[in-house]
Amino acid sequence: MRPGAILLHKNFVFSDGTTKDKYLIVLGLSAGIVVTVKTTSKGHRYRNDHGCQSGNFYPAFLLTVGCCALPLNTWVCLTEFYELQETELTQGISSGEVFRFGYLDTELTKDLQFCAKGCDDISIYQESIIDSSIGS
Repeated sequence: MRPGAILLHKNFVFSDGTTKDKYLIVLGLSAGIVVTVKTTSKGHRYRNDHGCQSGNFYPAFLLTVGCCALPLNTWVCLTEFYELQETELTQGISSGEVFRFGYLDTELTKDLQFCAKGCDDISIYQESIIDSSIGS
């Protein structure tokens, strides 16, 4: 599992306990912990400028159509960071609960990682995982 991986997680469990199919982006991996963020194609809260929007009330990173495998303009939501077990993701891929959808290119991944590190809602631990994964 490398940074920049785009995963489609079937029945992803949100922090409020609800579930939904959701695209996730891997930001970093260390000691079996994968830091991911969710995405949305509903942009009513966000600007339409490609790239980092970490200074906004709702921090995000816009991936515009054509920059990666995603079929729509997609905002990477930088208000919640998820720590998932690498073994559970790998098992999910084997069972069909998680699909590898594609990858962001190296430069776009680095831009997203640096943008995420500038957000208020990231923990020091999550930031350290991203730091150890930059350039991987």
